[in-house]
Amino acid sequence: MYKAAIAGLGQIGLMYDFDPKRVAPASHTLAYKRTPDIQLIAAMDSRTSQEQYLNKLSPETKFYDDLVLMLRETKPDVVSVCTPPEHRLKILKTIVAEASPKIIFCEKPVALDVFDAKKILEFVRSTDCLVIPNLSRRWLGGMTRIKEAIDQKIFGELQKVHVKYTRGIFNTGSHIFDLIHWFVGAIDTVQVIGQVYTTADKDNDPSYDFLFKTINGTTGYAESFNDEQYYMFELDLYFAKGKVEIRESGNRVVYFEQGSHPLFSGFHSLHAVKEETNLLQESTIANAIQNIIEVLNGNSRPACDINDGLSPLFVADALQQSHVSKTMQKVKVKTYG
Repeated sequence: MYKAAIAGLGQIGLMYDFDPKRVAPASHTLAYKRTPDIQLIAAMDSRTSQEQYLNKLSPETKFYDDLVLMLRETKPDVVSVCTPPEHRLKILKTIVAEASPKIIFCEKPVALDVFDAKKILEFVRSTDCLVIPNLSRRWLGGMTRIKEAIDQKIFGELQKVHVKYTRGIFNTGSHIFDLIHWFVGAIDTVQVIGQVYTTADKDNDPSYDFLFKTINGTTGYAESFNDEQYYMFELDLYFAKGKVEIRESGNRVVYFEQGSHPLFSGFHSLHAVKEETNLLQESTIANAIQNIIEVLNGNSRPACDINDGLSPLFVADALQQSHVSKTMQKVKVKTYG
């Protein structure tokens, strides 16, 4: 039986599972509690008021308000980091120094900015601890099936990607940049065309329209929208012989294949052949914890690593530089391993 502990009992750490509209488990706490082969032995938060909520959800888990004390007393195999990113590097160093866990499961954003990201990468290089970021859509079955279709070239080569999004290059953008990275390779160059207001502006998280190209040569265009009008998270993947539409933030996926054009002889058009719905009714956090168990058992590789978790920050940094310079910018990614 593996031992787990949580640092940070905010929304994703604990409180999401008190929201009746969310698919349970929605928090790290309940995901550990419901997963065989791992026991949530401890959880901490600097706010002692969170103990009462922890007791409601997982009464057998010991509450701490001191991270160092929790780590020294429990020596967990896995530590979930669900704290804000401002002191992420300090927390990672503390966890490794006091407990030497096998895995740190870290919420996004993994780092506060590019400068912080480089320091975190250097630290991870110096330790044997595996840091797995919670890039949630990597554990979503619908997205995994798209990845398999791409790898198997079911519709031929992926040629273009069109994106529609709201709420910033750091917020929504991190998910989009990671999906593109996962599907077709890291974004290599970006060119900002314009900026659109969203409510994320107040958090210094801008939204841009921009062109991009991946390291594999796939080109794309991302268009941002004002979320006060409507929320958007959509991707269209155009292949040589088909198309995949990702709608409703990944809740619905439609597959198209090439066929005869219904109106014009000698031409092809796209025909819907499969639709998957209600994909977000699946608990990605439960799937993530199960993946961690399989990694600990030596039966699987992690769905993502520290490079994947930090890569979106370098894309966002290049976009900001492109917006200021009004030129194309290369994404200067620093990697580990």
